[in-house]
Amino acid sequence: MSKHIIVIGAGPGGLATAMRLASKGYSVEIYEAEDRVGGRMRGFTDGPYQFDSGPTILQLPRVYEELFAESGLRFSDYIRFTRLDPNTRLRFWDDSYIDLTSDIEAFKAQLATIRADLPQAFERWYIEHIRKNVIGYGPYLGTPVRSALGYLQPKEIAAALPFRPWESLYDHFWRYFKDERLVYAMSYPSKYLGMHPSACSSVFSLVPFLEFADGVWHPEGGFRALAQAFGRAARDLGVPIHLNTPVRQVWIEHGQTRGIELMSGERVTADSVVVNADFGHGVRTLLPESARGRYTDRKLSRMQFSCSTFMLYLGVDRRYEDLPHHQLYLSNNMRRRERPWIDDSALDEQDPAFYVCNPTIVDSSNAPEGHSTLYVLVPIPNTSYNVDWAAKQQSFRDLIISRMPLLGFDDVEKHIQTETCYTAETWRDDFAVHLGSVFNLGHNWNQLGPLRPHIRSDSTRGLYWIGGAVHPGSGLMTILEAARSATFFIGQDLPLERSQAVGALA
Repeated sequence: MSKHIIVIGAGPGGLATAMRLASKGYSVEIYEAEDRVGGRMRGFTDGPYQFDSGPTILQLPRVYEELFAESGLRFSDYIRFTRLDPNTRLRFWDDSYIDLTSDIEAFKAQLATIRADLPQAFERWYIEHIRKNVIGYGPYLGTPVRSALGYLQPKEIAAALPFRPWESLYDHFWRYFKDERLVYAMSYPSKYLGMHPSACSSVFSLVPFLEFADGVWHPEGGFRALAQAFGRAARDLGVPIHLNTPVRQVWIEHGQTRGIELMSGERVTADSVVVNADFGHGVRTLLPESARGRYTDRKLSRMQFSCSTFMLYLGVDRRYEDLPHHQLYLSNNMRRRERPWIDDSALDEQDPAFYVCNPTIVDSSNAPEGHSTLYVLVPIPNTSYNVDWAAKQQSFRDLIISRMPLLGFDDVEKHIQTETCYTAETWRDDFAVHLGSVFNLGHNWNQLGPLRPHIRSDSTRGLYWIGGAVHPGSGLMTILEAARSATFFIGQDLPLERSQAVGALA
């Protein structure tokens, strides 16, 4: 009889883990509280408009192709990706802008208009990162986490030292370009981690390199279609997905996972359980006190969680065909390195940085003819900083709408047909995100690699975690790598009989 594994939550990490496990011969079931798969990526419909509600930037398509291929499926049967150009437009505090693009010669031509030596500086940076990708991606991002001592290998340390991992991301880019606009343009992916470039390790310079080298992409039909593709693939591999079926608690006896208890009171047995829930929320609500290990309320309160995001999802009765898919406004306040600017610990009501996604120009499926959907994101404090959103929401919304012309969205207020707003409290209450910290745990030095919560529970046998809190960290690309690692650990702990594994491959 096959080993039975339950996955709690049908977010992308849970779905990817289920796909990998089912393809290897495990009997897998997913229990999901919502009425559709995707977690924060499930999206929503508002009248004639369809919105992505979670990630909007897709990197490294090969990670997705590998997931399907290694699960025995053909990627193109489920979803297609469209490559974007430019990757992202950054507009600065002085009203200048630069387009980040995978057309390297075109990017260097832009740099030459800023300063004559910058194209050569970029070339040096790019060549260094070809080496950094080889040395860093596979051993660190693409393989299961090791113990802290496991990273103290002399050869690996010697290979990493030339890349100066002790630098901040800001200092790393300043060393190459010595132009603050370029520093912030190149280091903006630190916001994927909910961090300021001056507080983020230079190891994450690999992220902008991957965007230059492999492009930025959009899944046809949006990220909600990508979530559905994962769900369809899991079902095709024989995984039942129980929607509208919330889990009350992981069933644990004597330090061993026995299965789950549903909100209905029914218990379902399993050999192992994978929790694809926000880590802080899941630890506090899905585990009995005796199984929380070191992650007590006191421990969680001392850990560094990311900022939250203020979101506007706008259905508008016009197109912005001349504007890019992804744009960011980098404000003068983003250049400040003291609190609250460096850690988003207070609401910036004067000059906030913000991001707008304009997906309809490449994917018209989300709005009626001549209309658009716009996705607006502003970093804000998480709920531990006690912003009074009942008092602030409308005025902050008005501020952001008034500033959208900075990115070319002129007169947007006149064209809004539908509008949905999320605050940190929405993420906390409606999406079960601890503190509303949408980027999960911060990625400071004491929360990297083996110092993050472990995929394999330290305190309970047969319990595993998948999502942005575990190694290698937050972000869709890295969560899919975590799913690969989770499958590895489960294979170690719960090996299949040879006949079961062979049968899965037949």
